[in-house]
Amino acid sequence: MIYLKLNIHYKILVFIFFLSSCTTVNRPIAKLNKFTQGLMNQLTNDSLGLKIDFYGNANLGSKYIDLKDVMSVFRKRKIKFPSKNIVLWGTYDVTRNPMYFVGSLETFLDVSKFTADTSMYHCIYYRSIQKNRDNIISSVAIPYKKDSFLLISEVRTEITDMQESVKDVLNSIKTSYNSLAYGAKFAEQKPDEEPDYFSIAESAFKDRGYVNYVYPRDTLEKLVLQNENSQFANELFKSYSSFLGESVQYDSATKQEQQAVEKAAITIDEIVEKIKAHRVLMFNENHLQPRCRLLINLLLPKLSKEGFNVLALESLSEDEDRINRLGFPNVESGFYTRDPNMANLIRTARIYGLKVIGYEDFGNASQRDLQQAKNLIQKSEIATKNQVKVIVLAGGGHIHEGDTGENKSMAQYFKKLTKIDPYTINQVKFLAMQEINDSIYFMDNKVLNGNDLYLSNNLNSDKIVIGSNDLNRRYRLSSTDSTKSGKSAIYIYHEKEYQLDKTAIPVYLSLSKKDSVQIELPKGMYRYLKRDHYGAIIHQEIIEVE
Repeated sequence: MIYLKLNIHYKILVFIFFLSSCTTVNRPIAKLNKFTQGLMNQLTNDSLGLKIDFYGNANLGSKYIDLKDVMSVFRKRKIKFPSKNIVLWGTYDVTRNPMYFVGSLETFLDVSKFTADTSMYHCIYYRSIQKNRDNIISSVAIPYKKDSFLLISEVRTEITDMQESVKDVLNSIKTSYNSLAYGAKFAEQKPDEEPDYFSIAESAFKDRGYVNYVYPRDTLEKLVLQNENSQFANELFKSYSSFLGESVQYDSATKQEQQAVEKAAITIDEIVEKIKAHRVLMFNENHLQPRCRLLINLLLPKLSKEGFNVLALESLSEDEDRINRLGFPNVESGFYTRDPNMANLIRTARIYGLKVIGYEDFGNASQRDLQQAKNLIQKSEIATKNQVKVIVLAGGGHIHEGDTGENKSMAQYFKKLTKIDPYTINQVKFLAMQEINDSIYFMDNKVLNGNDLYLSNNLNSDKIVIGSNDLNRRYRLSSTDSTKSGKSAIYIYHEKEYQLDKTAIPVYLSLSKKDSVQIELPKGMYRYLKRDHYGAIIHQEIIEVE
């Protein structure tokens, strides 16, 4: 997930590795490890002469986990652990399948059964993946000196789907070690920092003192083409594309999984009947699919009549007092709140008197789910006020209730701390891919576990829902085709909000189209703007809906 408060300026942390009364660590080499935290966490070591980009949730060194704890994990599972020349170790911040790794210098290592691969810098490494009961052990051997290797061994534990997990491990190795540079290539690349994608997009988005969605989207598209290996740049690009209503496609494996489960159409009223008796409803979302927010927006008017009075959003930053006072978000309210569907969800919540809160943890990534649960309990007052009923919108796996091993999800921590069993609704696992027919389906969960209810969300998110959708009126915008300067976009604002704050999030947004656009608007006064690629206004008019 991307956060508005993301600190893009990399902080270089030097970890001095030591373990008292233990001689297994090669301290002269280990103390030269430098871990640069950012969109990918980069490890460099001048003594080894190498660079590796770990995933952004990797935690390296005794600041996060003791070497003896990593050793215990390996030995408990009867996995070979190095006895000397250890130069690095760590873990990953994950909600399930805990992962641990250790790196050591090995001489005369037999890599004949490993698979040779090459990084983008033409540096050879050797990889191996093995299965051990419910564990996956991966090993990567990097040439160090003559007849010597840096061997990085990683164990992924508590595996339930071995076939898919092996694929995921292989993909992770290929992604991380594609950045591997050592020897002369390390000297050439050092220091080679990736562009500050987030700040670039932020500057484009806030250009001229108001919001511009097209400029950062197009800028990021070019940057992704220049650096196809940057997952962060690609995620940012997809996020801004989704804000503009562009779809994100799924792979064939997801489609096959959807087809394997029986489903039946279900209405908004029927969903409400299924879930209204619970005090806490937890929905998950795919951050790149605005329809996940639209579903909750459609449920809100009826759920408010059932006593639900708090809307808790993972994506909200720390300006909830302003939102509850004014009733709408602006550019500083969060990152995913920039999606008009999320903004309209907030508007609907305030219309029906729900208090809007954010519960994200901005300062303790290693215990994120636990702190989220604590924030949710404290801000919602669910544990101290019996009249409180909460609707939660969380990212993908944070509402998982199945077996997650040692690391619990936010929903599990919430239940443990409050003794309140949240009713969890999964609308991510079976999200519609291509056939969007504006319907919702109930999935037969006899073969599913981990959540109370599974839905397939086929809603068309290209609509405006604020309050009760029954009172909307149709309005036709004239041709909104792009200009000679490139792409343009149509923005529709609440006129009162726009006059109060030019950085308010629009109630509707899309790329311009050749044909006229028909939309449905609630009663009120609106401002329709057409902006070009750089944000200049090329058309505007006031729309009054009676």
